[in-house]
Amino acid sequence: MGADVQPLYVGFAGSPAGNGNWGVIKTPPESAGTNNYFTISAFKPADGRYSRKKANFAAQCAVVLDDVTERVDPEKQKAQIPFDRITLAPSWALETSSGNFQIGFILSEPITAVADADALTESIIAAGLSDPGATGPATRLMRLPVGLNGKYTPPFTCALRIWEPARKYSVEELRQGLDLRSRSTLPEAPQEAPKTAITARREASRHSDPQAPGNAVYAPAKAVNPVLEALQERGLIRRQIDKGKYEISCPWKSEHTDEIDSGAAYWEPDDNHPIGSFKCMHGHCAERHIDDLLKFLGLDAEDACLKARITTRPGEVNRIVLAAEEELAKTGKYFRRGGQVASIVRSKEKGGVRLLLATQQSLLIELCRLTRWLHYDGRSKCEVPCDPPTKYLLAILDDHEQTALPELIGISRQPVISSNGSICGAPGFNPDNGIYGDFDPAQFEIIENPTKEDAERACQMLESFLEEFPFEAKCDKSAALSAMLTAVVRPQLRIAPMYHVMAHVPGSGKSYLSSLIAVFATPDDPPASPFPKDDEECRKFLLSRFLEAPPLLNFDNLTEDIRAFKSLCIALTEPYMNGRILGSSKTANVSTRTLLLSSGNNVGPVQDMTRRVVTINLNPQDEIPANHVFNRPNLLDEARDNRGKLVSCALTIIAAWRLARCPKCETVPSVNSFSQWSDWCRQPLLWLGRNDPAQRMFESMREDPERMYIGRVFAALRDEFHNSPITVRMIANHAEQQHSGDLREALEEEFYQYGNLNRKRLGWWLKQKEGTQVDGYKLVKASPFRKQLAYEIEVYEPTAAKEADKSNGNSN
Repeated sequence: MGADVQPLYVGFAGSPAGNGNWGVIKTPPESAGTNNYFTISAFKPADGRYSRKKANFAAQCAVVLDDVTERVDPEKQKAQIPFDRITLAPSWALETSSGNFQIGFILSEPITAVADADALTESIIAAGLSDPGATGPATRLMRLPVGLNGKYTPPFTCALRIWEPARKYSVEELRQGLDLRSRSTLPEAPQEAPKTAITARREASRHSDPQAPGNAVYAPAKAVNPVLEALQERGLIRRQIDKGKYEISCPWKSEHTDEIDSGAAYWEPDDNHPIGSFKCMHGHCAERHIDDLLKFLGLDAEDACLKARITTRPGEVNRIVLAAEEELAKTGKYFRRGGQVASIVRSKEKGGVRLLLATQQSLLIELCRLTRWLHYDGRSKCEVPCDPPTKYLLAILDDHEQTALPELIGISRQPVISSNGSICGAPGFNPDNGIYGDFDPAQFEIIENPTKEDAERACQMLESFLEEFPFEAKCDKSAALSAMLTAVVRPQLRIAPMYHVMAHVPGSGKSYLSSLIAVFATPDDPPASPFPKDDEECRKFLLSRFLEAPPLLNFDNLTEDIRAFKSLCIALTEPYMNGRILGSSKTANVSTRTLLLSSGNNVGPVQDMTRRVVTINLNPQDEIPANHVFNRPNLLDEARDNRGKLVSCALTIIAAWRLARCPKCETVPSVNSFSQWSDWCRQPLLWLGRNDPAQRMFESMREDPERMYIGRVFAALRDEFHNSPITVRMIANHAEQQHSGDLREALEEEFYQYGNLNRKRLGWWLKQKEGTQVDGYKLVKASPFRKQLAYEIEVYEPTAAKEADKSNGNSN
């Protein structure tokens, strides 16, 4: 290559989305506070000037894979490349956003033919290592190690994680190392028939980009106010008084007394003045308004209206809907939630945000505020303003696939843990995880790269707020700590168990502890809700609340055990819940990332809820616990006042554990249903030497009344029939011959009705319990006995996991 052949660079401040200056320079940008890029190819000058054009391509010097991630998010629409797909050691790895990287491979011999560069790119796309739209390697830009990613607020500082410039590869080595398909293996594209004028028009009508050149239905809002431009050209602007308000020279000053040139002002458009406003204080101009100023400047009202224009035309519903959705998305407060359009609404009283489902009426008002809608009027033979037609509003509300609105997974009232273990303190919507951060970063004390010592100090701070609660055992205190951690990171956990605070008598501090845990989820004071009476009520309640993405749902003062409603089980062990929206014929599929919390006296989880609920037991020693005087009577107010510090402590514990490469305690039983929760909210506490917060969960499973009853029946059947086949008829005959005994007593409790054994009910029960293992007994199906369904009771040795459960249950 000649001495004048070189790579080119780009550098600019702000966000790359629509605001970047993409003009190239010959030397790398000097500022570390800008978006900085370089070309992966070298270019030769044309007429003494360098430009990033394919015609000036000289050689491609590197191959770069973009958006390689440590953890692929299945809920993220953008294509991602998992790290384990990169089967070749890179020359460099640059982190361009939290957990996302650009991976580069330096070529030992540059590619000098554009066709060869395109062929390599096609192979990379075919192998699934690049977005199909990421073509054009000859002119492609990648980020420099020094610089910012201005897409985020605050901007993300790019960090070089791997730098091995000695690693260089030939094209063939890249193909083999990355398992790429050569271009010759790609199927040849079929020959296209010549396009007719009609075909070309049809293809143009299917174009999905509302901002594409020649798009007749959408025009974005002007970046510069044409009224200000016209006033500036005429030298009429004197100074800016305030935001959107300017002192100007009155165009009709010659009519003023003594031609006094003062007292005239122009206001830019706002919600109350859609085309702006003009006022001159002189009497001669008392009747002049904005229309007169526009006429003087040679502008019409449509020019002065600084809004995007959407023109309704037949056959353009897809582009019109997409344009309207993009304008809604630009506000930063409209999202998709469970297939529904929802907006972020801030409470005027509490200051916090919540989600509000959009309606046809609310969209009508919002789109009229944001955009200018036009339609062709046959009488005047021109386009005139109109309201957004109903069919487009309904299409936006029902658009589930080609939507421009981002999907909102949850709302976090505090910073989040990034994929690399660090704490991300940027508020606003994060497209990488679908979480909207609603908080003030200044309130939180973020420690970069926290150590185990930092985590220990943070844990002691949290424990200081639990000192006066009468926990029954150390594991209960650890469970309360775990609840605090879970409350902080619940928007990031796909699923998490429910927490239940239980005591024996009223006034033990159940509601007080629940309120303290709630502080970690939200600075607001969430209201308590009654526990649902049945599954239908539970489904309606949970679905309606999940649509609002609340940080916490608190069921206070339960009077019955927590039963395994189907909807409640789904809400705790599935990341999404589907159902019909109350009062509507529509269905929603909403995220369940909300912490469920409950409390009650001598009630707890039963049946299948035992493995879904972490219980915190309180057992005060006072005769009347309600009379107990706390040394810190304002503990809850103190926690709310110091919420930022307490939440930071919880984040520090989790981040330190993850940065320590996630050490796990292998002596405790696993919680298979909640592995991510166990890693984030259980293992860090075990790492710090605290008791297992899930201990009560295993105790509840062992002591569940239904499980204990099954064990009684199995033991009685084994005692009576040993390992012989058992049929329902044999059990019934045996029970009828006995008037007492363990088997008769066990069966009478569940299967006797009016003094007779309900054989049908017993048969269904045995069928449902086939394969169940309890207390060393297992019910298995045997060979048919005299053409009847038969079972056997097998005896088995407790597994190592069960022994671990028992040993764990004795460590209070």
